[in-house]
Amino acid sequence: MRKQAWPSQVRSMEWAENTRNTAPDHRVERVTGLGPGRVTEARLTGTDQDVVRACLAGDADAYATIVERYGGRVYNIALRITGDADAANDCAQEAFIRAYRALHQYDPALPLGPWLYRIATNASLNHVRRWHAHEAPALELPESPEDQDSGPEATALRREALGEVVAAMAELPAAYRAALTLRHMQQLSYQEVADALEIPLGTVKTHLHRARAALKVRLAARSKGRSA
Repeated sequence: MRKQAWPSQVRSMEWAENTRNTAPDHRVERVTGLGPGRVTEARLTGTDQDVVRACLAGDADAYATIVERYGGRVYNIALRITGDADAANDCAQEAFIRAYRALHQYDPALPLGPWLYRIATNASLNHVRRWHAHEAPALELPESPEDQDSGPEATALRREALGEVVAAMAELPAAYRAALTLRHMQQLSYQEVADALEIPLGTVKTHLHRARAALKVRLAARSKGRSA
């Protein structure tokens, strides 16, 4: 198998500033250097497995489609685990570089998403361990349009509640944040979380049980502090 060349377009990604609150096609053009027509056509006509096969066949530009499909979710995972926007930006870029270089190891019989999430989770956890990062309150991410209720009051309440949860999550150990993020924000099954984190299923359930209990205590303390 011939050696893959890492596409310079993806190497220069600037996630935090360049992908937020931007129309999808414009975001992809900025991040990858590809025109929206080319990416849109690939996105609409090819499955993840088709795109991976194109990459392995030597079409480096095809990887931009994977970046467009999963970039937001990979960044969100990194942000939830690291609790820092700059660190999440670095981890997301590192995750996509690692994934590109490891495409030949991907099993096309399995969904691509969990495979990418495992790489992103490992990159983020490694960052936390390596730098012993001081946790900061995580930033609130824009919600997808389909998840939003109409009306300014509902939006304000939703953002306030999400902000409380995110801030409380930032106080949890990185392993707990990773399990919560994959299970509840990325909607992975327990087994998929175990596969992504490369830990036993029982450990995942233990992490989630302890994480939920700790999160409940922290949210109660925050609520009590506001009412005091």
